[in-house]
Formats: sequence, C-alpha cells, structure tokens
Amino acid sequence: MSDNSQPISTVLVSRPGVMQASLRSSLAACSQIALVAISGDGLTAMKKIRQHQPRLLVIDSNLLDEEVESLLVVAQSEQPPICCLVFVSSAHQETAILATGADIVAHRDWSTQELHTVLRKLVQLLG
Repeated sequence: MSDNSQPISTVLVSRPGVMQASLRSSLAACSQIALVAISGDGLTAMKKIRQHQPRLLVIDSNLLDEEVESLLVVAQSEQPPICCLVFVSSAHQETAILATGADIVAHRDWSTQELHTVLRKLVQLLG
C-alpha cells in the first residue's frame, strides 16, 4: 500500500470476549487497517456495514452459523463488494463458509504471526 492510500475501512463482527479483544488488537496493530465499527451480533453488523461501507469485513465464527451466512450474503451484495475474512474453528466449518462466499478463511487457533501474515496479504490485495 502506498503512503498516499487511505487505510482499509474494516468492520469486525465478534461476540464480546477474548477472541474479539484479540482480533481488535491485531487489527489495530496493522496501520493500513482502520477499524470503523465493531459489532457483537449479525443484525447490528448489517447496520454497521450499510452505515460505514467498509472494504473489509472480519467475522468470528463465535456467531451462530446462520448469522455468519447472512452476513456473507449481505456483504457480497453490497456495491462495491466487501472482502470477507472469516475465522473458523473446524475444517467442516471452513468448507461451508467458503461455499457461502467468504474470500479468506483463517483458523481461530492460529498464532498471532499467522494472523498478521493474513492481514498483510489482505492489505496487499485491497491496497
């Protein structure tokens, strides 16, 4: 990303707790990402997506499967489309989430370094 580029506006969707705090911290550590909203549920997240029109949507799989799927459908229908990163806890969940429309899937048990690698790749992709 060049110095003239704006940070990538991002909405984080995760229920409050350790994972949300960890994701918030990791996103904040990436200077090319601007966390514009955080939501703990799918309905509020949909409102935040429409309000902020982010370029990146980060979803934690600690939501109900139906919420994650609905968020992906909404995100894919937005203009311009949003890049969706979803954190999953199993290979089965990964397959289902990718089929629903996630652009990138990460595993919840990844190390901080692995997460930062994915974020750098996203910045390059979206930058």
